[in-house]
Amino acid sequence: MARAKKPEKPEKSQEELRAVLAQKLAAMKPTLQDGAKEYEQALKEEIFEDQPGEPAGSGEARKEALQNKLTALFDRAEKMKAKLDSGEEIPQATPEVSATYTHPDGKKEAISLDFEQKLQEFLVFYQKNNINLPPDFEDVVRDLWDKNQSEIEQVIEQGGFNELLIVPGSIPLTELKDKLTMESGYWESSNFKSGNSFAGAKSQNTDKSRIILVHKNQELTERPELASTLNIKGQDVKLDQTLTLEDYLVFQKKYFEETNKHLDETKYVWLATKAGTRLVCSGWDPSDHRLSLAADDLTYQRGNLGVRPARCFF
Repeated sequence: MARAKKPEKPEKSQEELRAVLAQKLAAMKPTLQDGAKEYEQALKEEIFEDQPGEPAGSGEARKEALQNKLTALFDRAEKMKAKLDSGEEIPQATPEVSATYTHPDGKKEAISLDFEQKLQEFLVFYQKNNINLPPDFEDVVRDLWDKNQSEIEQVIEQGGFNELLIVPGSIPLTELKDKLTMESGYWESSNFKSGNSFAGAKSQNTDKSRIILVHKNQELTERPELASTLNIKGQDVKLDQTLTLEDYLVFQKKYFEETNKHLDETKYVWLATKAGTRLVCSGWDPSDHRLSLAADDLTYQRGNLGVRPARCFF
């Protein structure tokens, strides 16, 4: 039977889109003014000078960080103004996508994800965990959302992804490991350690800020689509459709802060991260209250080891 065509969302006129963009630009003015005042006050209070007991260059680092922040804000405002002044067509983009996913048993699920709401959640999350974001982080991920919105909606419809991760690029794995530690920390297998542990683990494209679609289920067994991945060999894992260790640490900590529970307490998951020639896998150990990290040969498989599928946009 032919599939019913999904009704298209009503498009906004270019006049409406320009009005929205103009409002966003106007809303940035107080932020820019506050930033300029903050910089001026820091100069008066000599915040950019090294303080007693600090390593040399600490004041200059603060100055550079604030300058980068202000530069990113001004660049964003200038891009908005240039788009308004140029007369170029503004693409149809909304902060929310909605799709209907049909489960293997035929049951339908309505899924909606609000990008702006998620972005604000992650900004608070990273601030709370003392992770310094790239100066252009918000601009980059907003552009990713605008450019990929149609594909994101299709992927949700096809895969039932019901959660959004927003992850900054170029944050060292060792820094994420330290700042996103939970409870008793980490257990590392000898194979993971032989690959030089977190310092030696390698993932692709983690230098780029990214939007990632995932399933917000505590255990693989909670969804047939996830349970079907159990017993998969490392060599059969689609690395471009799997969470990296960096992404997994972010997902684990944010899930814990929201639910006071940990992902994967009964099963383990392969990750798109290598430790030498081996592939990293992980899961939460509820008895020792720590995250377990191992690295296994690509031919390895076991019944409690699967995958959390993911779709990444960068």
